Amino acid sequence: MSTNYLTNDSPASHVVPVSLNSEQATSLIVGRAKQIVNRVIEDRGHDKPPFLPQEFCRLMNIKKMMKADLGELSAVLLRFNDGHVIKVNSNHHPVRQRFSCAHEIGHLFFDELKLEPYVRSIEYRTFNPQAERKAQSKARERLCDIAATELLMPHSVFKKYLLGFGTSVYSIERLANVFGVSFQSAAIRIAEVSMEPCITILWRPWRKIKSQVLRLAWRVGPGIQWRGKANYVPVNSIIKHTEKLYRAYEDEAPIKSSKIFKLGTITKRCLIESKGFGRADTRYVLSLAVPDR
Repeated sequence: MSTNYLTNDSPASHVVPVSLNSEQATSLIVGRAKQIVNRVIEDRGHDKPPFLPQEFCRLMNIKKMMKADLGELSAVLLRFNDGHVIKVNSNHHPVRQRFSCAHEIGHLFFDELKLEPYVRSIEYRTFNPQAERKAQSKARERLCDIAATELLMPHSVFKKYLLGFGTSVYSIERLANVFGVSFQSAAIRIAEVSMEPCITILWRPWRKIKSQVLRLAWRVGPGIQWRGKANYVPVNSIIKHTEKLYRAYEDEAPIKSSKIFKLGTITKRCLIESKGFGRADTRYVLSLAVPDR
């Protein structure tokens, strides 16, 4: 069952995973997703995006994908001996429906690969059993999000298009449109796939205070090849209306600025490209920081 769309779930509060089993599970589920993508590419005879969930359904014994009013749920997987059924929320945007369907396919991978022991074996520094169960559920959903990401934005194909467009905030909308995904999903994938270390940051208005302030909602560090070497974090998680970056929230044009980042005891000023997306109450800003530039 899918209740979350984005691929940036945080661990439950005060629950810290201390096992590498999740990395092993990630490798397995990504590998399975790649196998299915390769079969679709072979059947099609080309690797041009978008990659649609319907293409994967026929390879995963899914007989029907249908839309229904699911309330707060994004999607649900119904398992039958003669073929599974995926229901997606008819009230959601088609892009979100696509990701939700791919997420449910991720649940089939999860079961097929018998990954539950990996999730169950993750140890958490907590004395709260309920918090541990919640964290394990998040880990399970996270793996299915990772599978969905590989299905809709295959690493090798996305990398090819990113090399053509360039690692830039200008590429977010173009890549989202080509692959049929959300702007946030495309921005996250840029950080994961970029050949140069890249950090994606999402800023949202801080509604709890009256001042015009943006607050860091989440950040995604560079791909695994750069982890530990360029995984910088902004020193300040607040953007005031007097700062240049804030103009990206007010205007439609991308804004170039700089910000201090840290990695352990090292600090450096990094160039940032930022652009606002959405309207009114859904307005937010996506930034791409490339530490080596």
